[in-house]
Amino acid sequence: MRLKLSMILLLLIFLFIGCQPGDEAEEEREVPVKVFVIKPASISKSIKLTGAISSTEDVILYSKISEKLESINVKAGESVKEGQILAVQYNELLKQGVDAAEASLKNAQAQVNLVIQEFERSERLYKQNAVSQQQYDQILTQKQAAEAGLEQASAMMKQAKEQYQNSFIKAPFSGTVAAVYYEVNQMVPAGQPVIHLIGSGGMKAKLKVTAKDIPYIKQGLKTIIKFPSIPDTEFSGVVSSINKAVDAFTKSLEIEVQLNEKDARLKSGLFGEFYIEVTAKENTVVIPENALSRQTEVIIDRDKGIQTPVRKHYVFVVKESRAELIEVEPGISSNGRIEITSGMNNGDTLIIVGQNIVDEGQKVKVID
Repeated sequence: MRLKLSMILLLLIFLFIGCQPGDEAEEEREVPVKVFVIKPASISKSIKLTGAISSTEDVILYSKISEKLESINVKAGESVKEGQILAVQYNELLKQGVDAAEASLKNAQAQVNLVIQEFERSERLYKQNAVSQQQYDQILTQKQAAEAGLEQASAMMKQAKEQYQNSFIKAPFSGTVAAVYYEVNQMVPAGQPVIHLIGSGGMKAKLKVTAKDIPYIKQGLKTIIKFPSIPDTEFSGVVSSINKAVDAFTKSLEIEVQLNEKDARLKSGLFGEFYIEVTAKENTVVIPENALSRQTEVIIDRDKGIQTPVRKHYVFVVKESRAELIEVEPGISSNGRIEITSGMNNGDTLIIVGQNIVDEGQKVKVID
């Protein structure tokens, strides 16, 4: 009897406890997020190319005659002026040739002067019928022969001077000697490089554009240039020329970029990265690219039995302290930033930290 009474008592206790009011419902959890308020911004898309720069005035000076070097007046690294004589090849015989040609020219000129005087006298007499036709024709022939001799002597003089001048290797512009390839008394065959000269003007780079980027390239595009050997410094330039034809083997297009700056640190052969700005947008919506989520949805056409994958893009924004998922259309992207062409407006509050842990409609707490 006592056992039954004890069991009934325990049952009443459990029933009493079960009927007590529970704890209040747990408050809704707020997810901490960081946000970015959209405001008008600019963005540009660039094509990255790599290559080495060279001087806009970069020339190899070749020997024009086959002769030994009599003197070299410069050394590598030395600055020179336009027209300065950099090296001289032995030219004594050439100088003698000039002297001989000059003497021949003087004789020819004297002969012409003499014959012209005689011709003018004979011409007057001929008009007065004082000399015969035969005599007149004879002096005319002498005049023509003398003039032909003068013309030939002039040509020989010009050639002799040109050959003599070819023995002097001169700077076609002011600049710096990059290299000297021969020494004094060495024989230099015609057509061999003697001195490498780099001008003191600007720098340029010839770059190859791949087939997929060719449609974006046009003359005048702004370019930002970075050199690993010159850290923390950006240089600017412009696409100055574009080849007319694509390389048949590589399918690439060669372009030339002209650098705007003249800087002593810029040396021919320096390797750089060239960012050619092919598209630019002003006063548009720009967000951090990592705030954008991408999903592929499959659209099914049941009538045709066709499945089409569609790429969609979403972001989370904050509205009335809650996360709202909205679909957007992206535009150009660059350096971790991306343009939004539709779906967002200036003033929207974009979630940029925490967007991967919130759900649609979830309450959020904005933190600094």
